[in-house]
Formats: sequence, structure tokens, C-alpha cells
Amino acid sequence: MIMQKKNKSLPVVFGVLCIYLLSYACARIFIFQAVERYAGAEGKGAPRQDYIAKKDQPAGEGWEYQLFLPVIKAEESIVNYFNNL
Repeated sequence: MIMQKKNKSLPVVFGVLCIYLLSYACARIFIFQAVERYAGAEGKGAPRQDYIAKKDQPAGEGWEYQLFLPVIKAEESIVNYFNNL
């Protein structure tokens, strides 16, 4: 009986995760933009750092940013890893 309950909740969790990621993809296209930041003079400072922000606002502003914060941080870390190789 307990095992059946776990099996029923797995598709629900997977569905919610898929909807969350799909809604982030839509928000990424229409609401958010990538911003590049360089710490120092070209070639002499720290490596490039990209971050995601709402259009025309600093990073961290708005409820949309807070809603998608885990996915934004994951995307930023993946992009920064490949940019700093």
C-alpha cells in the first residue's frame, strides 16, 4: 500500500518540475536577459562573469526573479564554468 502511494506521487513531482522548467524557459525568453560583467581592464582583470536579470532592472528585483532563483543560479554557474575554462 505504501509503495503504491510513492509510485503515484512520482509522476506528479515530475510533472510539476517539467511545468516549472517550461515556465522558466518562457520567462527567460520574454522577461529575463543575460548581462555580462568584466571586473577589470580587458585581459588584466578577473574573468568574465555573466548574470541574469529582469530587463531594465538590477539582478534580484521582482517576484519572477525570486520564483526562478534556483534555476537562475544553476544556469549562471554552468555558463560561468564554461566561460572561465
